Amino acid sequence: MNKQKQKKRKQREERSANGITLISLVVTIIVLIILAGVSISMLVGENGIITQARLAKEKTEQAQRDEEAGLSSLETAIQEALGNVYNEEKGVNAPKLTSGMTPIKFTDPTDSEKGTVVETTSEDTNWYNYEEKKWANAQTEDGSMWVWIPRFAYRVNSNTQTFDVVFLVGTTDTYYDESGELQTAKRCTSEDQAVDTTTGYTVHPAFTDETSINYRNGGWDKEITGIWVAKFEAGYASGNNDAEVVASSVNYTQDTSWVPAIESEETEGEYPARNWLDGEYGSTTTAIKYPVFQPVTYTMNYMNHNDAYNIAKALNASGNPYGFNGAADSHLMKNSEWGAVTYLAKSKYGLGSTDITVNNISLSNSIQSIYAVTGCTSNSTIEETHVVTIETVNATTGNVASGGVYTWDQLNGTTASCTGTIYGIYDLSGGAWERTTGYVANQNDNLSKYGRSIAFEGDTLKTISTKYTTVYPHNNTYDNTTIEITNEFLNTASTNNWIENTLIYGDAIRETSTTGTDNNSWYNDASNFLGLNNPFNIRGRNYGSGESAGLFCFVRHGGNSNYSGGFRATVIVP
Repeated sequence: MNKQKQKKRKQREERSANGITLISLVVTIIVLIILAGVSISMLVGENGIITQARLAKEKTEQAQRDEEAGLSSLETAIQEALGNVYNEEKGVNAPKLTSGMTPIKFTDPTDSEKGTVVETTSEDTNWYNYEEKKWANAQTEDGSMWVWIPRFAYRVNSNTQTFDVVFLVGTTDTYYDESGELQTAKRCTSEDQAVDTTTGYTVHPAFTDETSINYRNGGWDKEITGIWVAKFEAGYASGNNDAEVVASSVNYTQDTSWVPAIESEETEGEYPARNWLDGEYGSTTTAIKYPVFQPVTYTMNYMNHNDAYNIAKALNASGNPYGFNGAADSHLMKNSEWGAVTYLAKSKYGLGSTDITVNNISLSNSIQSIYAVTGCTSNSTIEETHVVTIETVNATTGNVASGGVYTWDQLNGTTASCTGTIYGIYDLSGGAWERTTGYVANQNDNLSKYGRSIAFEGDTLKTISTKYTTVYPHNNTYDNTTIEITNEFLNTASTNNWIENTLIYGDAIRETSTTGTDNNSWYNDASNFLGLNNPFNIRGRNYGSGESAGLFCFVRHGGNSNYSGGFRATVIVP
């Protein structure tokens, strides 16, 4: 017992000694601080060193918690996107189908047999592979074909005239870099912001919600995961295809058309309105028939900008032949959407640095009122396996005789596809020139005469872009209603309007051209900007344009009904 008491006493003495030592240490520190001129309040007061150190520690810990929460939230959003719309294995947003759409793919063509269309399902792992330039295709109930353009960000390479592209996750601005790390692309956030698209990656505006900046760059009213683009330019139902002719509720709005001498048998000029299906009708009471978007079809011509805009918007109307139930938002292609297609086409996922082949086949009225044919390639290389049988082609002119047998050239004609494969989009170079919804609000009469639905709200000219239209800036000094309409003044207006257009990007105009006139776009494509009595945009040029036709071609136009003009539709699925 005595030993236990002695042991306890020794432990108390040791604790007491240690306590004295600690107290002495604290006192010594305080004395040293005082001697150094630091008061006790500066040490332990409300703003004292110790207090501030404690607060700094707490703030650091809170910041760490906030960062972890933010990262967790982002990871959750990414995982939701991965599960819903982003195909992690393919590295792109999965195509978003709507009523009437069926996934399709193609059997590969061989030296002796052309490829064939094969229906599949969205679960088919071989439906698409963008790494292999096999873009996702779908077909609507009428046989029209559509191609999926997934949401992406890009960087302009002016030296090589190509684009670097990264696919974005879901509706976010994030992408996986080469090391598998998540990165964020930049975007336009204000109407007056200048965005450098040659450095870093920029989200393409066609996929972004631009309501807060008045749709400056051709954006949409919400963030979207991708868009469907017609695989071919619009063609006539039953025009070398089996599609049923279905009248829409939209009427033609022009009772005259610009007709070439070969058709009028007189001189080129204005004659009574006509088309292949309705003949010469010369009134505004004729219903526009729903177009088809199929290969080797007579291209739908003889309509003005207004008519193309209205019928493209009506593709999802009741009674349409496509199977759309109204949920799909169809519309005339915008310049931003043309840009989205061509930028992806000129990346490693498409043609890259290879130029696209011009579709310069023309029937030249050998079939009444028909000129361009969809899905074709250069007539200089026509053989039996090409788009038309050689017996029906004039070797000198390239024109196809009436009654010729047509086949879609899937083997050799893929050079006219924007991917160089059967899975791409056709007729972007040559064929018919394609109307888009870009314009300058310069008060010219042609805006209301040929494009009222595009440029007007009632009787008021729209000077601000919408989700369906893009209004380009114009230099009022050189482009106003007092300027005389001559080629010289038109070129001056176009040049100065192009110079004025300093901010809009993603539309394959300022980023891919050096002037607003002549052939100064990439690959020597035409670059004639809007102005005076030519306030509307057309893209791609037509079958007779030679080297000036192409992906980066933009041309001014009055908007009137014409024998060599066509259009293409785009569909957005909410």
